[in-house]
Amino acid sequence: MRHLTVHTDGCDGGTVEDLLGFRSPVTRMLLASDGLTTVLLQALTQAVLTPRVDSIETMPGRHVKATARSALRLAEDDVCLVRRTRLVTRTGEVVSANIVVAPAGQDGRIDAAMRDRARPIGFAFAAAGLPMSRRVSQVGLAPWPQASATQCVFKAYTLNAADKPWAYICELFSPRIIPPEMQTDAAVVGERA
Repeated sequence: MRHLTVHTDGCDGGTVEDLLGFRSPVTRMLLASDGLTTVLLQALTQAVLTPRVDSIETMPGRHVKATARSALRLAEDDVCLVRRTRLVTRTGEVVSANIVVAPAGQDGRIDAAMRDRARPIGFAFAAAGLPMSRRVSQVGLAPWPQASATQCVFKAYTLNAADKPWAYICELFSPRIIPPEMQTDAAVVGERA
């Protein structure tokens, strides 16, 4: 059976080439998408999703996860904004848990969007007129933050301007909405043929 590495802290995993390992076409579509994830999640859930902002912190680069620090090319003393949110339905069901990291103080639009508590981060960035070119860097499995004994799918990517990343985003998806099950090796080979 084909497996991606499972990580206890999320947002570190396989490459985009590992997408075929997931059994569900919905999972593969969401992970491969370079568009607004929130729009796809709203279509899948047939619900308007709103953010629950758990925290917005300012911290030096040395305290940011190595994956995000490397993706954004941050020095240890660079000041960053780190935003942790959950996208929820009207009934409170958590559809995704998200971590966003961006350098602070370099672009007022980025700072304002990172602090926007009313909109999902992609909508806030788009409303600010920021470039939304995405580069998916990792996909994989991690514990679902709402039930750590349950695996979920995650996707990590950067938002880029002129090939320079300006934000790092990691999204962990509810296993009820985005199935984390993997295919067998035979199924993967058959799909590639």
